[in-house]
Amino acid sequence: MKSWVLRSIAVVLLFSASWAQAYVTYDVSGTSGTQEGKTYSEAHLGLNWHVSDWFNWRNSVFSRFGTDFPTVYGLDTEALFKLEAYTQKRNLGVEFYIGPGARIASEQYNAGFGKAGITFQLAGIRIGGGVQALHYLEDRFDNEGNLLKQDEVQTFITLSGGGTF
Repeated sequence: MKSWVLRSIAVVLLFSASWAQAYVTYDVSGTSGTQEGKTYSEAHLGLNWHVSDWFNWRNSVFSRFGTDFPTVYGLDTEALFKLEAYTQKRNLGVEFYIGPGARIASEQYNAGFGKAGITFQLAGIRIGGGVQALHYLEDRFDNEGNLLKQDEVQTFITLSGGGTF
């Protein structure tokens, strides 16, 4: 990963003014998307460190699968800057987020990405959607041996549940 990304994350973490409000959540989510007209699905198990009310460092292990693509496993790590509005007990709310990330994956699917989205929460269930633009660092091929594009824009809908540590 680029050293400037690591330095940027470190600066944000070191200078966050609201460490006392930090908490950790976990979630299990499923996503479906299309690439070059072909459908795939991803399953994620995520760990979110909400450093402040405006910053979430998210790490998730994932599996990406589809009939036209090789199955891919890996880790997404992302720095999400967020704007949120929740009730006092966090049972109901909405969250907007945007930020950069890195995908470390099998099958030459390593990539840098930008992500933006919205999530609605009712009790322990969250539903949302957004867009993720990936730039792959290596050549990739579908199951038929066709070269895939270096850049990909995914739209996603996510249904997830989780909890707080």
